[in-house]
Amino acid sequence: MAKVIFMHFDTVTDGIYNAKIGEPISRLAKEKGVPLISDSKDYAKSLIYVENLADEEPTSYMEDEELDVLVKLGAISSEEALQCQQFTISPKIRIAPMMLIKGDILVKPYILK
Repeated sequence: MAKVIFMHFDTVTDGIYNAKIGEPISRLAKEKGVPLISDSKDYAKSLIYVENLADEEPTSYMEDEELDVLVKLGAISSEEALQCQQFTISPKIRIAPMMLIKGDILVKPYILK
């Protein structure tokens, strides 16, 4: 099991939740009533900031599609995307509908600048 902390979404639903490893974050948010935009194809509206809480970051395979979208949106640089591919790690900014839970994390809304 993993601990997922939702912060700055909603004062009623912000908190700590248990999740299965490999569970989609959007499913957990929906089940718990966390107002996370996760059904939209407008990926700019479904960006989240994810901070790993373990001492060591878990290896996390990501689809190239997600990295490509993050670069296109300007959420991460192409250099960051390349590093994620090379070392099988995740960037801090993720697209909620594409993310699976891999360990204990802190999740916050992210708005493009």
